[in-house]
Amino acid sequence: MTRDEIAILLNGILDKELRNLDIPSASDWENIVKKFGCQFPLEFKFFIELMSKYSFPGDILNVSTGNTNGNDTIEFTYDYEIKKGRWKEELIPFYSLGNGDYFSLLSNECPNTGVYYYSHEETDIDKEANSFEEWLNQLPAFLS
Repeated sequence: MTRDEIAILLNGILDKELRNLDIPSASDWENIVKKFGCQFPLEFKFFIELMSKYSFPGDILNVSTGNTNGNDTIEFTYDYEIKKGRWKEELIPFYSLGNGDYFSLLSNECPNTGVYYYSHEETDIDKEANSFEEWLNQLPAFLS
């Protein structure tokens, strides 16, 4: 999917962000790529950048270190969960649903990673979509 196609999809299901937020800088992306050893799917990068324009229910974790919506960053969340001791090293959280449940990517599948759901109660990882694009296409049903 192109950035414009993702924007059209999001425009149909989300409210616009009222604040002027920063997209991740090139250095923000370099840092996260280095930390996880993962070349992220292009659709994922477009989605994260578009989160500066849309208000998403729950917490889409930030990549940007600039002016953000106040949600934690992917890196902070990962480090926090690793310290708790039950987090799988290859999981890269990007969407916090609360109570320790996350949608995540897998670093060892990058750049063609699926999207996985991690439940803190069961410590299970369930595959929700075979690709980030597939996950995006499921959003209208998921958010309805």
